[in-house]
Amino acid sequence: MKTETYERLKGLHDKYGPQEFGKICQKFLAIAFHIAGYSHIVERGVQGVDIDAAKESGEKYAVEVKTTVTKFVNFEQKDVNGLQKRKEDGYQPVLVVLRLDRFSDWIFANKADTIKPGSLYIDSLRVYRLHELERCICPLFDKAVKEYFDGTMRGAQRYLDNILRQKGVEVRRT
Repeated sequence: MKTETYERLKGLHDKYGPQEFGKICQKFLAIAFHIAGYSHIVERGVQGVDIDAAKESGEKYAVEVKTTVTKFVNFEQKDVNGLQKRKEDGYQPVLVVLRLDRFSDWIFANKADTIKPGSLYIDSLRVYRLHELERCICPLFDKAVKEYFDGTMRGAQRYLDNILRQKGVEVRRT
């Protein structure tokens, strides 16, 4: 990620704390998928897989988003179950992880429904990487953070929910 993106994200993390920060990143990621041309996006603030993203061409991802400041993320059985359920609908299950660190970037881990739940060492996910999807979405995530940072500092999730709705993204809060 760009240095400016890291600085902005660090500011959001400091202001809102880890849980709210994770939800904010999830919403920025949904915006990045929209910019990338995914026409059907569902972003879930609670319950279930975090993001569904599908293109008209049939490319479909079910995304579980995790953020951390450590070298580990907690991946629970409920996450695996949610991804398996979306797979039944033709979505490719992906675990997307961001460690908030100066030289880190998103890791998009394929076949996430087969990853054993528990405390996962982030570097262990590298073998599952979807490099093409990372190359597509990561720069667009930087762009989304840059464009919507000021509003997010003022309005957090509510602000980003409004942006997502304006873009035609289905936002589910319950």
